[in-house]
Amino acid sequence: MSEHTSGSAKTQAMKSLQQEYLHDLLAARRKDAAEKAMNAFRSGQSIPDIYTEVLQESLYEVGRLWETNQITVADEHMGTAITQFIMSSLYEHLEVSDVRRGRVVVTGVQGEMHQVGANMVSDMLEADGWRVMFLGADVPLESIVQSVKKHQADLLGISVTLYVNLPRVVELIAMLGRELGPKTPRILLGGGAFAMTDEVPAELKGAMVAHNLHEAIALARKIKR
Repeated sequence: MSEHTSGSAKTQAMKSLQQEYLHDLLAARRKDAAEKAMNAFRSGQSIPDIYTEVLQESLYEVGRLWETNQITVADEHMGTAITQFIMSSLYEHLEVSDVRRGRVVVTGVQGEMHQVGANMVSDMLEADGWRVMFLGADVPLESIVQSVKKHQADLLGISVTLYVNLPRVVELIAMLGRELGPKTPRILLGGGAFAMTDEVPAELKGAMVAHNLHEAIALARKIKR
């Protein structure tokens, strides 16, 4: 079997798994969904690929179904809760790199209510050798600044699901600049607000923007401490 054929088969297998996983989410079959994800891992699929191609893609579809009124907000919350439960099971199997890349804080600013994407990035950064402080979502700006100082972060990852929350990110960066000056960490932005665009406010032009999990890890590796 050629490398191309093998890659195509893997892509199709992951697509099929994603559809089956999504079906389980919408039917509230947590045990079945968990078994599918864990079986994929046991069969050799990497946790980053499962996160990106199965869990994340399924949640994108759940969000689309909710936005188009095909499912309820309760269904959307249930899908998120099931996925977070499964991530906690996969997390136990993460292999952490021996490379020590630095310290990172990952968070969502006040007003951001979704944290699954940021949680995925936190897990993968930890596996890649970063010392991670994951704050969750909807965190007051002052608390983020204090966490960055306490953790002596080299990198700050900020999840932005809604474009309307970008002004708070701008305010956060300004606060960091006033508090830390040249010791302000590099900024890595990601989330739904950047899914289809690279555009950011002028005040954020120095920030890195990741459109997916793999890109977030690659960009984080480029920073100089």
